[in-house]
Amino acid sequence: MAGGIRAPLYVHKGEYDSADFRTSLSDLRGSNVGVIPGTNGDGLKVTAVAGSSARVSVAGGRAWIPLTKAGVRDARQAHYVDLPVPGVAFNLATASATADRFDLIVARVTDDNDVTPYAEVTLATFAPGLLSAGWTIDVVRGTDGGGTPAVTFESYLVLARVKVRKGATSLQAADVEDLRFTTTGQGDTTALAPLRTAPGQSVASVAGAQAQGGLIYSTDEDRLYYKGAADAKPVVNRAVMMAQTGRGSSGWWGVNAPDANMSGMVLRFDGAAAPYDRIGIINYQVRVSGPADREGWHSIITWSDTLSYWESLRRYEKTNNGLTPHWGTAHVLIPKNRPLKVWHALYAQLGFAYFDEWQSYSQMTILPAE
Repeated sequence: MAGGIRAPLYVHKGEYDSADFRTSLSDLRGSNVGVIPGTNGDGLKVTAVAGSSARVSVAGGRAWIPLTKAGVRDARQAHYVDLPVPGVAFNLATASATADRFDLIVARVTDDNDVTPYAEVTLATFAPGLLSAGWTIDVVRGTDGGGTPAVTFESYLVLARVKVRKGATSLQAADVEDLRFTTTGQGDTTALAPLRTAPGQSVASVAGAQAQGGLIYSTDEDRLYYKGAADAKPVVNRAVMMAQTGRGSSGWWGVNAPDANMSGMVLRFDGAAAPYDRIGIINYQVRVSGPADREGWHSIITWSDTLSYWESLRRYEKTNNGLTPHWGTAHVLIPKNRPLKVWHALYAQLGFAYFDEWQSYSQMTILPAE
């Protein structure tokens, strides 16, 4: 479809009336509609044209525009459109002297009932709203001092929202909000979302620019994430089992009041942060000893980050009778964007007992939180 703006491939009308061809197009499109991201994710991207009046450009690209009738989305029909490179540029209405205004940049197709033959529109003769080719890039102008305008067209995709600031003689990059891969206001909940890669940067930072339901591939981790309602989570719940990364030495004394500063720590786990919450499932066994003829309460308390999650059964014993080892399980939350910091602390009343390293251990299985 190189050249000018031409008629969309309309999957149930006009020159493309072959049932087989309609079916193949529908199957190719599937149930998704929206802008096709392109190699660099810039298909049909709207940007401000610097140093001019309120002017924007729309990059070349392609899209499936959903067919809508009387506000009802046709789940199986769509228009395939192609804007050749380098795209088009045009002016918006002059800025108000007294109030900001929001305009929407949309891609839309003509009504199905239009029987006028389509004609190719060269990029040199393009103007917003010109429907000679059966589709166009158009502007939905807002009101001065008002919010985002309503789209009165049918069969459209919103590409961007542009803030035309009062008294402005040109637009800035920050004035253009990219809406190509959002579902809000599109009249369709299955918009295509690009696959974004995260080389040398955090998944959390890349997720901020990803649409809900979109995918993020972390090249550093060789791992795939999906963008949820708030943050990114791994596609596969890959479990990791780890042994403790640090331990006390025999003779390390328990404390009367273990706290978040790791006082009384006897076994610990350390690790890197992740951009999602994780659950740690821990199994442990801790031996306790002490000088002869001392007695008191003792237990093991399991911590994660700054919170204590579980205390083993407290026992009151005398050291000369032998202190019973502590063994058990605990589940802890490892908060997102925080380094992994999990440990066991020895509570010993008035510090009467100490850690015995022999046959003491802890193991933890880590799962992404759902």
